[in-house]
Amino acid sequence: MANKVEPKTLAELEKMHTGTLMTRRKALLKCDESFEVSNQTKPSNSGMIEFKNTPEWKKAYQDLKTVLDTRENLPNKQQRKAMRQAKAKARK
Repeated sequence: MANKVEPKTLAELEKMHTGTLMTRRKALLKCDESFEVSNQTKPSNSGMIEFKNTPEWKKAYQDLKTVLDTRENLPNKQQRKAMRQAKAKARK
């Protein structure tokens, strides 16, 4: 079954927590490339974003990137590890 993502406005995205936005990004990226590539037999009229080749998906992803560009960078696991190790070396 294809991943489905609810459309959100730019204003709604701006109110969301950064972690929630990253979860939304992951869900958008899990969407199927197109209806033809998916395992669906008939198109759905649910109003949800399902396929990457649609204008709705492209707009949703662009809006998401726009909002994330305004947020501070949160270090990933490798970056946090490097910071901890550097801090530990500095104490010695």
